[in-house]
Amino acid sequence: MELQADDFHHPFSPYDIQLQFMRALYTCIEKGNVAVFESPTDDDGEPEWMLEYAKRESSRAISERRKNLEIRLANARQEEEKQKATLESSDAPRKRQKLGVSSRAPDGLIADDFALDDYNSEGEEESSPRKRGNYSSDLSAGTLELLERFKHNISKRSEKDKDDGDEDVRIFYCSRTHSQLTQFARELRRVNMPSSLPKDFSEASTDTYGLEEGIKHLSLGSRKNLCINPRVFSLENVTAINERCLDLQQPGVAAKQKCPFLPSNEKGTQVLQFRDHALATVKDIEDMGKLGKNIGICPYYASRSVIQHSEIVTLPYPLLLQRSAREALDLSVKGHVIIIDEAHNLMDAISSLHSVTITLSQLQASIFQLTTYARKFKTRLKGKNRNYVAQVIRLVASISDHLRAILERNQAPEGPVQPSDLMSGKGVDQINPYKLCRYLQESKLARKVDGYVEFSKEQEDRQAGRKPSTPVLFHIQSFLLPLMNPSAEGQLFYQKIQGDIQLRYMLLDPMNHFREIVDDARAVILAGGTMSPMTDYLNHLFSYLPSSRLDTFSYGHVIPPENLIAHVLNKGVIGTEFDFTFDTRDSERMIIDLGRTMAALCQVIPDGVVAFFPSYNYLSQVLSIWKRSLVGEKAQTVYNLIEQKKNILHESRDMTMSTEELLGAYANIVRLGKGALLLSVVGGKLSEGINFSDELGRGVLIVGLPFPNIRSAVWQAKVQYVEHKAYKECSGSEASRQLAAKAAGKDFYENSCMRAVNQCIGRAIRHRNDYAAIILIDKRYDKPVIQGKLPAWIKQSMTGLVEHTTVDKMPTRFSKTRKSRGHVSAGYGRIGKHRKHPGGRGMAGGQHHHRTNLDKYHPGYFGKVGMRYFHKTNQQFWKPVINLDKLWSLVPAEQREAYVSGQKTDTAPVIDLLPLGYSKVLGKGRIPEIPIVVRARYFSRDAERKIKEAGGVVELVA
Repeated sequence: MELQADDFHHPFSPYDIQLQFMRALYTCIEKGNVAVFESPTDDDGEPEWMLEYAKRESSRAISERRKNLEIRLANARQEEEKQKATLESSDAPRKRQKLGVSSRAPDGLIADDFALDDYNSEGEEESSPRKRGNYSSDLSAGTLELLERFKHNISKRSEKDKDDGDEDVRIFYCSRTHSQLTQFARELRRVNMPSSLPKDFSEASTDTYGLEEGIKHLSLGSRKNLCINPRVFSLENVTAINERCLDLQQPGVAAKQKCPFLPSNEKGTQVLQFRDHALATVKDIEDMGKLGKNIGICPYYASRSVIQHSEIVTLPYPLLLQRSAREALDLSVKGHVIIIDEAHNLMDAISSLHSVTITLSQLQASIFQLTTYARKFKTRLKGKNRNYVAQVIRLVASISDHLRAILERNQAPEGPVQPSDLMSGKGVDQINPYKLCRYLQESKLARKVDGYVEFSKEQEDRQAGRKPSTPVLFHIQSFLLPLMNPSAEGQLFYQKIQGDIQLRYMLLDPMNHFREIVDDARAVILAGGTMSPMTDYLNHLFSYLPSSRLDTFSYGHVIPPENLIAHVLNKGVIGTEFDFTFDTRDSERMIIDLGRTMAALCQVIPDGVVAFFPSYNYLSQVLSIWKRSLVGEKAQTVYNLIEQKKNILHESRDMTMSTEELLGAYANIVRLGKGALLLSVVGGKLSEGINFSDELGRGVLIVGLPFPNIRSAVWQAKVQYVEHKAYKECSGSEASRQLAAKAAGKDFYENSCMRAVNQCIGRAIRHRNDYAAIILIDKRYDKPVIQGKLPAWIKQSMTGLVEHTTVDKMPTRFSKTRKSRGHVSAGYGRIGKHRKHPGGRGMAGGQHHHRTNLDKYHPGYFGKVGMRYFHKTNQQFWKPVINLDKLWSLVPAEQREAYVSGQKTDTAPVIDLLPLGYSKVLGKGRIPEIPIVVRARYFSRDAERKIKEAGGVVELVA
């Protein structure tokens, strides 16, 4: 398909690089290819090309049902506009829709509610895999392949269409965080695309219905982000929220205790209403929660009916990369386009999502809870239930004993663990792991035990001196499933931590978990600003794909070549060679020279400079030496020497201020014109997702090469796995195969390091007019193999090694006033050169050097000016604020629990903020749907609205 520049409907004139990017992207999608795109350009046009493709695909298969859908969406948009106009124009109190939880009853649960149902496993060996539920979702790739060879169909998804949605191609846009997805939704709202409706009815429909096609976008999220039930979303962690949600849906739960927002046959109209409103306008994840709350329907479950009608679906990593999450959402990617943004850490994300860690203390707690549960329900546990519960206790006890033995023995602090060693005691070797896996999934044992533990908390709290247990069995079960289904792709490790020991199952190869997405999707696009080095994606994520279906693209930056300079610095100002390898990086002489070199660089690089160190420990060591070592004729410390040039800020593991506060302090110092040096860590909080644009990042210094610890058991296992895989895939002599294996392991190890370096470098230079200097401080950066793993737009600006004698002259060509040097103000004028106001501010000089102008333009001005504020006192301006989401924390815990659980409905809590030291209530956050009386001097508009919507009362006091 031939594409023209105006096909993309940019609201601006696109750069040539952006046009190249989009043409290549369209070609990959049309061919159904898998592609890796590296483009550092801040592409504001991304929503446009996604929408254009979605519109083009939808116009190919448009039908009459599409017209009906557009009419419903237009009606929903009109209704939303009317509601918005009513809210903005009316000052009268608004009637709030009463939802089911406003007068909720207590749970009223009893212990017997947590007993296991009778378990029947007859015909286990003969039962087909189709009857095994989601058991196959936890089998390893090797097991699945073996079963496929024997013609078994495992957990095939029904192809029956459950909705009247069309089969247009959808775009699934996946990113790491909800904040990035919210930013993308904000960009979508700015886009106006031509309609894809056929002309034969678009004009007539517009006249009749006011029909105007909009962007059909859906934001998906987890229960934690979308739950609107106060009894659920107020729980402490994600696991507890998920489990409580599922518990409220169990058949044995009384109707009054079920979640009132759960979609049902009786709420079909509300589900359709939610669908129409969700698609009427572009909504982010917060808007979806508000919509569900207004309609009275759960947005987490109701959003499933919206997927088939959407053109663009945005979702975070876990919802796409985990098969269980896709099945829970009934999300099929077959025939659709997958776009993963910020994909540089995709392989690590997949491995992390499929890895599990447990501790010895958790195992011991689970044994206690299982034993307590078995004793409580010993008369109810019959047959298979009693047998399987005993097997679980024996299995967990065997793992616990082995970890305790490792902890007691004087072994290394970490190391590998064999599954056979964990399952060698307590007669565990006689257990059938596949039957036990099936039992754990079908019987819901973990949910029953954890639910009983939660229930018994109230009983234990009444007993003085007895600390309630924390439910952990569900977490233990997530570890037992991969343990009983061992795979060559994963491995077990132990690690001793402060008197405890943890056991970790780690996925070493993410390929097969991502392959099922690639096989189903029409096209898969991985995009990011710093995707180099790309060989990992080719060798370890898509090695099974033919070269004809795999493309890689790396584009340059939109900045002019003179706006970027990259140097390798191998020596310091006193001639010390910079070699920050593990064996030599502790040299005090080299660390002192590093500080003096940074001081010289800070002298010539304006505004803000960001330096990245290999680890927190090394940064702490460097600061310690800088603060005690004396240099120069004045015998001052290295730290003070740097502070004479720029203020120093640094991050640490245990810093008291938050990341946002640290960045705010750094930005304030830079923008005041003082300049600052921010010391951070590769892989730390500031190395990813933070933009140091313009004056915040005029220089980026990378100290050393941040290689992972190759002595750690985890990295040894990763490298050995890569080497073993390369050895098997290589043909030839034994020597050549071993050489290829070693080369593959070394390349994988170096790629991990350079990917982290590239992420740090990418924090600077964020737009066309930005400029910066990138200084790589280590002699190893001069190696071709290392420079070959840098992004192309950085390599073309590399100038090679720089001698220490020219350190103070390197980045000076970046000054925008170079052509004006020699003039007293260097082209900036008297104000811009930080000379403030030499003539004085305001009316200064009115009777001296400005008198002529005052007499001319303001005759009779001399004398007292304006009105004075007599007896001004600060207490009249006292206005401490508190956010809305903190109000309930001011209610005593016992009263709060009574109100939240519904035990106390006759009165409403009264919060008088003045005695508590607050004067004004702001509207950030949300509060439970429980009436509350709040007294304060001031309320913001949002705070007043949210309190009244919750049924509360606002009282103004003097």
